[in-house]
Amino acid sequence: MSNVTAMRAGGGLSPIYPQSVEDAYRLSKMAFQAGMLLPTKTGYGDNAVTEEPEATLARGTMLILQGMEIGVPPMQAVQLLAMIKGRITAHSEAVPGILLAHGCKIKTWWTGTEMADDWTCHKELTRPNGDVYAGSYSVADAKRAGLWDQSPTKQGFGGKTKPNDSAWFRNPKRMLNARALGNVGKDGGSDFLKGIAVREEIEDLARLENIRDVTPKPAMLDLPDIPDEPPQIAPEIESQDPPIADVEGFLAKLKEDRDLCESEAELAELIDGNSEIIDRLPAKAKAKAKAILEAD
Repeated sequence: MSNVTAMRAGGGLSPIYPQSVEDAYRLSKMAFQAGMLLPTKTGYGDNAVTEEPEATLARGTMLILQGMEIGVPPMQAVQLLAMIKGRITAHSEAVPGILLAHGCKIKTWWTGTEMADDWTCHKELTRPNGDVYAGSYSVADAKRAGLWDQSPTKQGFGGKTKPNDSAWFRNPKRMLNARALGNVGKDGGSDFLKGIAVREEIEDLARLENIRDVTPKPAMLDLPDIPDEPPQIAPEIESQDPPIADVEGFLAKLKEDRDLCESEAELAELIDGNSEIIDRLPAKAKAKAKAILEAD
């Protein structure tokens, strides 16, 4: 006689939905241990910092909980949702799945000459009640937004030239499609997406706005004991900004962005967006930054 339970045939498997925050955390921990949920890094070069496992598990838990709110099962949520600068986003392939699951219909077509300014991705979203919404995105739109990048090389960290690995260079059609999908999704399916943006769109905004962690993060402090007597109120002093964590990394990125400027307006926007950080640089580094911005 064998004690092994016989395997049963038939029936179907259903996704496991957590019934509490603790259940979601357990699923997040399993995904982390399996290598599906990876820790993120911030900073440059030797100053790069990998997040603690607790932060990775907390992020995974939030992705699972957000996925349940928009109808994405936990395992898919870990793979198709992402958190960028504290905002949960969905990969472009996840957005149609969410909309289609709610009864929407999506139609896609292209017009114009491939890689030319008029090359355009069109999307038509039909809601279950019959309302129709349209959205599109063209090469001309991408150029106006400063996204179009067809240079075969780019300047990497430390001023070294390397092959262009940007998504707009490697997969321009996919990026135009993602942008058009984001436009029609926000216009016609915002109640289904619950404000979830397309990941590719948020990553573009982060790159254009140069959202980078260049200052050290404060350490977590224990809560102090409450004194028996009220503390004396110290006179107010003017706060000082923390020093820049990676000066060389900032200068390298500044030069890369300066080389990409194609007009006076873009240069003025770059100067305005980095003036506060430049003012906090040491005198020698500040002079280098000004030289980079003034270079022809």
